Amino acid sequence: MPEIYGGFDSKLRLYIYRHFLRKGRAPSVAEMAKGLGSRRRQAKAALQRLSQSHAFVLQENGELWRAAPFSAVPTAFPVQVGERSWYSNCIWDALGIPAMLHKDARIQASCGCCNFEMGLRVKDGQLLDHRGIIHFAVPARHWYKDIVFT
Repeated sequence: MPEIYGGFDSKLRLYIYRHFLRKGRAPSVAEMAKGLGSRRRQAKAALQRLSQSHAFVLQENGELWRAAPFSAVPTAFPVQVGERSWYSNCIWDALGIPAMLHKDARIQASCGCCNFEMGLRVKDGQLLDHRGIIHFAVPARHWYKDIVFT
């Protein structure tokens, strides 16, 4: 695997995370290129390299689907930190957002099979009212064979 965190790739990675934090959503490839003063072709190639890390996953159209722990698409795992909110792709990533930000959070997760609401709160780095189960239907070693399903 090529070195993915040097030069342009590193700048793009930082740009993506800062954009998520400021705007609550993923930047488009066009926004990435413009924000970094590059061509779309260069941004797309860098995204392909970043996706080798599995922290970044692309949609079929080449736009971001995920920059862990953030989701670029609405999901059943919204995370609210103060007045700001983001989506995550799973409960694992949902818990990762307040951990990454070192902030208290509310997570309004829903059950994958019945859509039953399962609200969680994180305060001072601790999960409060932690009754329930996190179910991993796929062993971790197989997550990236089909990360969208996982």
